[in-house]
Amino acid sequence: MKRTWMNYLIEFLFPNRCPGCDAILYPGELVCESCGERMILPHDAVCHTCGKVLCVCKKRSFSYDRAVVACRYRDETVSAIVSMKRSRNTNFARFSARILADRIRYSLNYGTFDCVVPVPMHPSKQRRRGYNQAELIAEEMASLLEIPCRNDILCKDNNRQEQHKLNAEERMRNVSSFGIHDIPLDGMRILLCDDVLTTGSTMNRCAALLKQNGAEAVVIAAAATTVPMLKPPLTKEETQ
Repeated sequence: MKRTWMNYLIEFLFPNRCPGCDAILYPGELVCESCGERMILPHDAVCHTCGKVLCVCKKRSFSYDRAVVACRYRDETVSAIVSMKRSRNTNFARFSARILADRIRYSLNYGTFDCVVPVPMHPSKQRRRGYNQAELIAEEMASLLEIPCRNDILCKDNNRQEQHKLNAEERMRNVSSFGIHDIPLDGMRILLCDDVLTTGSTMNRCAALLKQNGAEAVVIAAAATTVPMLKPPLTKEETQ
């Protein structure tokens, strides 16, 4: 497509910026090369059942069957997700969705799916923000995988506290605010999508609801997963 003077003017006034470091990007880029390399988590660096770098399968049972993640929730990725939520820079949604779609498409671990379902956001919050970031990721994934994105299945019943502000025990209690519409899902294989996998409580609740309505399998797709912080080396004084 031929570029016009209007395209150049828009890019000059509103330059495409990296959501990780705010550097100006070339047209068509989603993140800068440096941030992209630090964000991406190697496919085999996580447990493909729970989605965590340090497997927690022996400590908890999960309603979802498999997990695929794109990035580590550290540093540039945190900045990119905050930017997606606050400044409407949605580059990270497309960036992470492309990684997830590639890993699903080319891995024998996952198979094929009938649809992508985003973790829902309460309608009032979605109106304030203008979009649900999980839905942006899900829509891009669905387009790349050529399957439907279904935002009519799960719902957020009330505007309880936000999950990221709660500890692990509080997260598990708070997920009761997620519900499901009376839609049969008999035999369906579903990709359940969210931006960050922390304790897994939200995804677990949503996966259980999907299976309650007949889904045969639920695989979670998270743009990022939290990773354990490495403890700093002991100081000389601490070793004495």
